[in-house]
Amino acid sequence: MKSIIFLILIYSFFLPNFVFAQQEFVCMSKGYTIVIVNGMNTTRQQAENNLTVLIDKIHLSSYNNQSLKYEYFLNPSHLAGLGDVVKVVDQKFNEDDASLDYDFIEIWKDASLKVKTQKLLLVGHSQGNFYTNIFYKTLADKVGGVPAESLNIYGVASPASYVAGDGKYITSDTDSVINNLRVGNALSILPVNTNIKLLGDDKL
Repeated sequence: MKSIIFLILIYSFFLPNFVFAQQEFVCMSKGYTIVIVNGMNTTRQQAENNLTVLIDKIHLSSYNNQSLKYEYFLNPSHLAGLGDVVKVVDQKFNEDDASLDYDFIEIWKDASLKVKTQKLLLVGHSQGNFYTNIFYKTLADKVGGVPAESLNIYGVASPASYVAGDGKYITSDTDSVINNLRVGNALSILPVNTNIKLLGDDKL
């Protein structure tokens, strides 16, 4: 994920004031956590690099006089990327079905270990947007609803048709991957809402 996307993300929408309520996440402390969920064909090292870029761009360790922490939930690649393509197709055609696949279960476990603050912002990139939407729906089902102030989502380069919880998103009209999905208008995808000029070896 390119640094320019993170920069736009932070300037256009930073953090809501919310309280993360979930029975499985106990002993929560005050503060904020921003979590990235990566897209397809991403290694653990690349996911860690994305997190480093985000931390460097925000360059804050606190917000609202409370601690600000950063984490990532790994959406692993499968079968040298072939498994990713199959899964993305299934997720797109069944995005209203918050079924819990193996990778999501691992993400959920990861959340119980890494999120120790009361406030959470999920940042989904590309395929990661499907997982952030499922995360929100699963949380809503478990606690009978998610308060508007408890959890928020920001989508980057989203192939989804919506952002759960009325969250915000950013998708550039220069994103060739998302543009290719629009061919024939067969799929419902959030419309582009910005233009990011590509520089050097940038690829979207």
